[in-house]
Amino acid sequence: MKFFQQYKICLVIALSLGGAPSSYAPNIYWQKWAIDASGNGADGVHIGDINRDGLVDVVSGWEQSGDLMLYLNPGPDRVRDTKAWSRVDISGDVTIEGIEDAAFADLDLDGFDDAVLSSIEGDNQSLGIHWLAGDHLKNPADWRGFNLAPSKQAGYMKARAAQIDGVGGADIVAGTRDMGDQQAAIFWFKAPDGSHPGNIGQWQRFYVGAVDVKTVTLVIRDMDADGLADIVFAGRNGVGWFRNPGEQALGASPATAVWERIMIADRGSEFTFCDHVVDSMEDIIVATSHDSGMVAKWMKRLDSTGRHWEEYPITSDSLRTEHSSSRKFVIKGVACGYVDGDDRIDVVFTGSGHGHGVFLMTPRTDIPSGVTWDLVNLTPYADYMKYDNLRLVDIDADGDLDILTTEEGEGVFTSGQGVLWLENPLAPAAKNANVSSTSQ
Repeated sequence: MKFFQQYKICLVIALSLGGAPSSYAPNIYWQKWAIDASGNGADGVHIGDINRDGLVDVVSGWEQSGDLMLYLNPGPDRVRDTKAWSRVDISGDVTIEGIEDAAFADLDLDGFDDAVLSSIEGDNQSLGIHWLAGDHLKNPADWRGFNLAPSKQAGYMKARAAQIDGVGGADIVAGTRDMGDQQAAIFWFKAPDGSHPGNIGQWQRFYVGAVDVKTVTLVIRDMDADGLADIVFAGRNGVGWFRNPGEQALGASPATAVWERIMIADRGSEFTFCDHVVDSMEDIIVATSHDSGMVAKWMKRLDSTGRHWEEYPITSDSLRTEHSSSRKFVIKGVACGYVDGDDRIDVVFTGSGHGHGVFLMTPRTDIPSGVTWDLVNLTPYADYMKYDNLRLVDIDADGDLDILTTEEGEGVFTSGQGVLWLENPLAPAAKNANVSSTSQ
């Protein structure tokens, strides 16, 4: 958006001058709206535009109640009304209980999402593809679900689609967790020619490399500027990437092709890419905090190889305050963008445990020389909450970045607040006399 691009341009000047720190308030609670609170254990969100109307659509899996739901954005005038969001069960008769993640996918690489991938770590231990087989997007009966790996049992955590081997449509990359005698790993599934529901059994799974305990984050990105899609991952401890061995190696012998494993950070789990300076290179923010003042670390990319990084701390003296200092609190999600209307990059976090579930951090000076970040809590203190990942996206089409996330609760004990979005107060709220009482 042009509004935010202007900030990027002036940020380079602002950072070099190390301008005066802006004032801030430690608590600015954003209005919270429920997209869906009807299930149990909403476990993460992913965004796309599956009906091609230019609005942000949402997909989420509900771990305890076993649901896979597509939510179609009703438009800015009705986006605050839970009932206005079309809620579609797209599981296609596949058992979804235990789902860990759901993500949109463009399997035919035409630039439009045409399927959803489900990753299930529970007893079902499956990886699913969910296609619209009929003509009606909102009709659950027109969706078909298929288990991509019925004979390859594993606890799948994440799955993403992209062109990996340079042949045909999009392939699928999936990460697993330790389960029994199965060690956590990354795999890729080679797409058959003309992928469609009829040839689901022709996908082939190949091993990429090991992950520590479980796959926490998974992104497909060209990390070394060679034109090939690499696999960026976070395990329980550390962030790294597997270098694509090339189309020739993957075509000749995909089962024996060697994916080089390159580590970026040996501590931390959740991460996000972040381009805060116009230098054509993306940095990475790695969440690290448990009980210390170190919330995350900024990994500054030093060159285009993806092998050399400089580490800078993101710290706060106020993260562990109030009566939460001795109680469990871990970071669950991280995203960056220009959120609060000034010319400094903002980093938004979600957390699990006892504390403020969503908070924002902004550097007081430029990132390399600044040792202190301002922290603003965006949700009130809670004795227990379990937020998951987040997306910074303009849900209500008013020109600023809102926060899309889920609050999972405690499973069988509490069902959680469900699929949520937090409205950025930067732009005036749209006037809508018909908004229902769905805010949390």
